[in-house]
Amino acid sequence: MDTSAPWRAIEASERAGDETEPPPERSRLGGHQLLLAAAVVLVAVSVGAAVLVASQQGGQVQMVSGASGSPNESGAPAATKAMLVVEVAGAVAHPAVYSLPVGSRVADAITAAGGYSTDVDPRQAEAQLNLAAKLVDAQVVRVPRRGDGSAAGPSSSGAAQASAGLIDLNAATAEQLDTLPGIGPVTAQKIIASREQGPFRNVDDLVTRKIVPASTLAKFRSLVTVG
Repeated sequence: MDTSAPWRAIEASERAGDETEPPPERSRLGGHQLLLAAAVVLVAVSVGAAVLVASQQGGQVQMVSGASGSPNESGAPAATKAMLVVEVAGAVAHPAVYSLPVGSRVADAITAAGGYSTDVDPRQAEAQLNLAAKLVDAQVVRVPRRGDGSAAGPSSSGAAQASAGLIDLNAATAEQLDTLPGIGPVTAQKIIASREQGPFRNVDDLVTRKIVPASTLAKFRSLVTVG
């Protein structure tokens, strides 16, 4: 190469510089790729963190929702149970007037009064009391004592009875018959239906007509009569 001419030397040096300096386009391209890769990694990390947080928050929301839906925290007022008032007298630990839920039985009233006392007459109690009978409002449950010949089974206050204090099988209402030991609403209706076909001539007709067994009649024989 003829280097004696100045422009030749300048041209030669410019060519040498062009061969050693990397193309600016490639350098810029490599930088963009690194930035793009870093951005992808950052987005992936952000998405993963968002999914984790969302799943945790979702579980918390579900727990709060379950708690707010519980019956005790719903704010709805509790339903008030219907009550009835009965008197428990005789051979019980605590004779008194008691309030019991509607649908309670004679046994529930005696339990509320503390159970039988020591002077209870077990045989008379078994014969006169129907522990499974449902209570009615203003009813008197009288538990017989030993030596108390006038003790009567549970009766409703103001219930119509015969002058001797006995229930007339030919005239008693279904409610009055239901107070007898061993007699429920179904048997009371059977007694009424049977007497409509023909009046009872004696108490034993209940067994003869197969309305009640003899063992059940023995529980209330002393409480009924035939008029």
